[in-house]
Amino acid sequence: MNHYILMSEIRDPRQAADPGFQKDLKNVTGIINRVHRKDLITPLDIVVPGEFQGITNNLEGSLNMLFDIEECLIENSLDFKLKHVLYHDTLETLQSKHLAYERLGFGLIDARNRLSQIKKTDSRFLVVTSNEKQSLDLNNLFFIYEDYVDSWKKSDHELVSAFMNNKDYKEVAEQFGLNISSGWRRERSLRIRQYFTVKEMILGVAE
Repeated sequence: MNHYILMSEIRDPRQAADPGFQKDLKNVTGIINRVHRKDLITPLDIVVPGEFQGITNNLEGSLNMLFDIEECLIENSLDFKLKHVLYHDTLETLQSKHLAYERLGFGLIDARNRLSQIKKTDSRFLVVTSNEKQSLDLNNLFFIYEDYVDSWKKSDHELVSAFMNNKDYKEVAEQFGLNISSGWRRERSLRIRQYFTVKEMILGVAE
């Protein structure tokens, strides 16, 4: 049966020493596990400080999971970034349907090797599917997606989160006590429409 292995690790390992970091990361994985229960064979589980992994059962759900992880960081205004590897694998058996770290095999080894590779680069996303062209297209689009997400400062997070939950800039402007033109300008400067467009393009490639 085809599965996807998701491995994520904090970009700056020094931040993992922050006493509040593990609590924040556990909160994020807990939220994602609840929201994406139907997409997970094994839940996202923190295996070592600053790293979590899980096994998923479909590509589209896995990609939405990546979006939700990133948006959860923004919604909670968390000041750290993650590197993600989503790796297609064919697992004959699963030793556990609850704990991903109990699953040994070439798939997890390969996924970890890929995570080690992107740790040496500026990229935060790597998607490997069974289709080479699809993988290339997804990674090119994630390059653009990452540019949008990483352009937002922590001070932007509250407003960005509001735009993510409400695409009407007029209503967002009213929520923040801004005039309509200021709301429109902030939507444009934060490139909210482009962000939603690249998400749709990524999901389109996954179909």
